[in-house]
Amino acid sequence: MKKTILILFTWCFLFQLHAQNSIGVEAGFLGTHTSVAEYERIDRNDNLLDSMALKTNVGSFQVALNVDFDLGKNFFLSNGFHYCEKGLAQVTFTDSTGWPWKTAARQNYVGLSMLAGYHFHFRQSRFGLKVATGLQADFAVGTPNPGALFSGPYYRFFMPFSRFNEMDLSWKSEAGVSYKLGPGDVIVKFSYLYGLSDVLEDAFVVGRTMSAGITVGYSFRLTEPYKKR
Repeated sequence: MKKTILILFTWCFLFQLHAQNSIGVEAGFLGTHTSVAEYERIDRNDNLLDSMALKTNVGSFQVALNVDFDLGKNFFLSNGFHYCEKGLAQVTFTDSTGWPWKTAARQNYVGLSMLAGYHFHFRQSRFGLKVATGLQADFAVGTPNPGALFSGPYYRFFMPFSRFNEMDLSWKSEAGVSYKLGPGDVIVKFSYLYGLSDVLEDAFVVGRTMSAGITVGYSFRLTEPYKKR
């Protein structure tokens, strides 16, 4: 399933490279909340979440490369490659002596997005509006975070919250304002991502992400994307 999604995103991106009419870069802030829940274990009466304190909000830098393919009548397809960081800001377990054991549980991701959108430019104005929605797939990269490598006596409390699945699939919606400047457009975007998959690698503890962000970027017009057909 993961390989199929990756191949689909890559194929669509390469297809649009052949017929692209704008390419842009953007960077900004991404805030992510991870909602964590725990299923009941058959062989245990206790829940790990009763013993843990989780800081589930993480703020990070994000950067993306986007290619837009104009479909005519103001509709377009957009593919993007991006980098961001998600996870848990802090996982804390307090032992019987009152000593807090703490670790960060962040994860780096690179991803692909495939969105369908609509753009509109005001007549006699440099300003325009863009909205788009579609799928985004984030793939975990880099070395395991400190929580996943925790080897202390309470490792079983940390592991379920620190190991992340290879892929986080989300539904992305974004809205932006553009301003024609030089050979391209300055674009400010607001985005929201609703997680569709479990991001934690544990049979009994599950996590889903919800993210919101803002980016500023510049898109170069390779062909005229706003010409009506």
